[in-house]
Amino acid sequence: IPVLPNQLRRVAKNVQEVIEFYSHIESVRSKLDFEIDGIVVKVNSLKTQEELGLIARSPRWATAAKYKPQQAETVIENIIVQVGRTGALTPVAIMKPVKVGGVVITNATLHNYEEIQRKDVRVGDHVLIQRAGDVIPEVVSVITEKRNKHSLPFIPPSHCPDCSSEVVWVSGEVVSRCVNPQCPSILKGALEHFVSRRAMNIDKVGERLINTLVDQKIINNFSDLYLLNSETLLNLDRQGEKSVENILNSINKSKKSTLPRFIFALGIRFVGE
Repeated sequence: IPVLPNQLRRVAKNVQEVIEFYSHIESVRSKLDFEIDGIVVKVNSLKTQEELGLIARSPRWATAAKYKPQQAETVIENIIVQVGRTGALTPVAIMKPVKVGGVVITNATLHNYEEIQRKDVRVGDHVLIQRAGDVIPEVVSVITEKRNKHSLPFIPPSHCPDCSSEVVWVSGEVVSRCVNPQCPSILKGALEHFVSRRAMNIDKVGERLINTLVDQKIINNFSDLYLLNSETLLNLDRQGEKSVENILNSINKSKKSTLPRFIFALGIRFVGE
């Protein structure tokens, strides 16, 4: 871990000096050779640290002072709709690539149709974006004065973009859903959750393999994973004998999982870990 240069740390004698240092680092933030989202303020005295103690995951004698997320302007080139493992349809903005906080952003979730209406986001709009928590890209606002006068509001799809089943709007929810249990997108999402580390922990079965297995109709549900054999897997692209052996070993190992993990892996709505 590199030692920070002296000008990036300071011993403050009072709260006002902490505030001044916070403002100073914010002013030079863009000139640093690495990305930051704030500063850490901590008590130096070991005796006072001991008196203050700890809470579940962090000390009471140290805290993060975050900065506002960095923003940038870009253009929304398209709005697509993705289908999640619960069937929820999520609109996603496809944007002209722009660098925000050291990362090139090309898309951002628009959450749901209600959110699109509230911000009045349209294809072709100039928008301000930021990384929420300096992590997740989001559209902050639309620059309406730059909007094309011929632009049209986004209309949510009436049918699933993947399986073409009719979309259902559930009372009390802000999202629309595909309720076809055989929808490929739902199945892929459900399988990705099923094999995830906190569920069945089948670490050698990843997104790419799941997509291939579903697209080729080799698996149609969770149990089909346990019917896979070396002959089937070796016939897939980019699968050698060693990787197939690792996949099958990983699947077999998951048979010794616990009941709580198995129930969680099934992805039943409202039944969390």
